[in-house]
Amino acid sequence: MKRIVAILLSIMCLLCLVSCAPVSDDDGLSKTVPTDGDSVATLPPPGRGETATELRVAIRREANMNPLYPKHYTTRSLLALAYESLYKVDHEGKIVPWLAESIAYDVETMTYRIQIDDQKTFHSGKKLTSQDVQASLLKTISLSTAGFGNEEETPDDFQTDEEGSIANPDADDLSASYDDGSRFQASPYSSMASAKNKKYLNIRQVLTEGEDIILLELQKPDPCITELLTFPIVPASDVDQRSMNPVSGSGAWRVASTGAGRLVTLERVTPGTGIRQITATVFDDVALAMKAFDEGDLDVLVLDVSETSIYADRTRIRKQRIDYPIYISIYFRETDQESAILSRNYMVREIRSDSKGEYFAAPFNRAYYPLLAGDFRRQNASIPEYQIPDLPAIERPDNQTVPSESSDDSGAPAPVRPDTREPFVLLIPEGFTPYRLVDNIGACVARLGRKFSPVTVSKREWASKLRRGSYDAALLIDETYLFLDPVDYLEGLNDAGLFDWTQYVDADDIVTLLEAQHLVSSPEGENHEVFSENAYAQAVSRIFSALPVIGISIPETMVLYGSNVEGTLAGIWRSPYENVEDLIVWRP
Repeated sequence: MKRIVAILLSIMCLLCLVSCAPVSDDDGLSKTVPTDGDSVATLPPPGRGETATELRVAIRREANMNPLYPKHYTTRSLLALAYESLYKVDHEGKIVPWLAESIAYDVETMTYRIQIDDQKTFHSGKKLTSQDVQASLLKTISLSTAGFGNEEETPDDFQTDEEGSIANPDADDLSASYDDGSRFQASPYSSMASAKNKKYLNIRQVLTEGEDIILLELQKPDPCITELLTFPIVPASDVDQRSMNPVSGSGAWRVASTGAGRLVTLERVTPGTGIRQITATVFDDVALAMKAFDEGDLDVLVLDVSETSIYADRTRIRKQRIDYPIYISIYFRETDQESAILSRNYMVREIRSDSKGEYFAAPFNRAYYPLLAGDFRRQNASIPEYQIPDLPAIERPDNQTVPSESSDDSGAPAPVRPDTREPFVLLIPEGFTPYRLVDNIGACVARLGRKFSPVTVSKREWASKLRRGSYDAALLIDETYLFLDPVDYLEGLNDAGLFDWTQYVDADDIVTLLEAQHLVSSPEGENHEVFSENAYAQAVSRIFSALPVIGISIPETMVLYGSNVEGTLAGIWRSPYENVEDLIVWRP
């Protein structure tokens, strides 16, 4: 009897241990961010010890710690906790006020008058004033328009003076852009980013009125001016700082130290429970950061688009994928619009018939149009795919052959027959990493009876090759610092000298897209009641069906969570560390 009781007690103890064990979250993939920042209190899982107040993350080596200068995505997204702007992009793609309390427009003088928060201070204790906003904006304009100095759009008075006229002393300083160890950066190849940055040239002067008013005098009206006001604000005395010393911000977190550029520490400004300190170790290469994560030296690892394309398929790691505003598409170049559309339609047909289907752009999802999933303009309406007519059969020359290997009677390799297929030249940005996508495009080209000839092009030659080069198609990589917008994308193609989209589509559809673009930066309620999501979806489909482009994909960034971390970050791509203080991190 005692023996039976002992056996039963052993079984009961084993069941208790199993039921108390933590549930594995291997292969967890989250694309839905929580809306409630509150964390549910839990008891420490067995063997995990106490909760920590420090979060360990990774960033990349930088030339300086000034947030106004270009930064690698991992660094920029972390610094977003420490710096604020006049306006910011919300989760639905709308541009909403942050430090700007009001904005008014004078039609006669084409001047915007912006009232800023008069109670805001920097972490140093110094009041944030309109002079700080002015200096930060002028530096942003200078950096964003570097290289445009000889363009026709450049205003005659593009010079420096003490009254706030726009200057461009950094035209040769974009070499400070981060690229060491980075596999691919999209912005140098982006026509959309270039066209967006040129809009800064429309600002004639940036003036101040007292300590809390900023005045923007324009050369021509721009109803979307707030799109240009999402830059970080730093003290006027620090806008030119290019050292590893911390620059004071005004956000919920402050940069406490930079460790000579090797170990950056952020601390919460206001006291509270949960995570109160973030320690960011600097890595020269993503492979080293991944190794540290695997060994448990990092709690959370944020990866940019290029890095995500490499590590997206890793298993047994809890992941969160976040759509990033990059649009990958193919542009078809022909002698006339009709021929270009026909080439595009053949490729659409082949992509649709490809066995990979929605995985054609793996590891990223297919995206036919430049619109993010969370965009408020498309939440309740689906956009139809491209409308293409029945296509004539492709006529191939009788003497066209595909190279093949064979053996003679003795078993020795016979000469390989030459490939007589007409080449299909595809321009590809140098360093582009989703190699499987390029291979899939090549397979479609082969089925169309053409020889696939990919040509990589450097960022220095990209714009001139697109405009004047000899090729059949180009793989376009377009990036923005806002939510993706069809008009921004199409205006970028126009600015690059490829085609003027307004010449090929219906005027009513153009108006529909322009009105929807304006909604992004318009005050809540303005024109929203007359906006039709279905009409917008149909207009987008009709316009892209008539143009020589194919939407391929919208890539993603990725957040990896260690097994000792509970909770999920709630930010979008611009600020993925939002609600970081609510994460629960266990330490042995």
